[in-house]
Amino acid sequence: MDFFNKLGDAISGIGKDVSQNVADLTGIARLNMDIRKREDFVKKQYTEIGRQYYDLHKGEEEPFFEEINLITEALQEIEQLKVQIADLKGKKKCPVCGAVNEGEAMYCIKCGARCESVFEDEDVQETEKTQEEIILDEVKEETE
Repeated sequence: MDFFNKLGDAISGIGKDVSQNVADLTGIARLNMDIRKREDFVKKQYTEIGRQYYDLHKGEEEPFFEEINLITEALQEIEQLKVQIADLKGKKKCPVCGAVNEGEAMYCIKCGARCESVFEDEDVQETEKTQEEIILDEVKEETE
């Protein structure tokens, strides 16, 4: 019987150790999750500070950080891509307020400004540029 008592005590001790280890691991996992939440919060605050700084200094001719120019260029590219998406969907983007309107809309549903296809002007300019390039190429050929 002494053997079974010792075996029971050993199993009981191992069970307590395992349950303590599980509790420790659970506690560590909770603490790691709290750390990640706080790190995410700090990152969001850094981002907000950067956005506010950008908003304050985006109009400067020579900004302190070159990244301000990079952000401005990226935002312009994003706007151009949004216009292309709207055009592919058969919609127009208001040149004044940026609202998306149906393709056949003559005036913006939000601000009332006249809506014209953004790509019509660009297509004309590209065509003219191509014609100018052709003429320049012909002139170069004649002079050579």
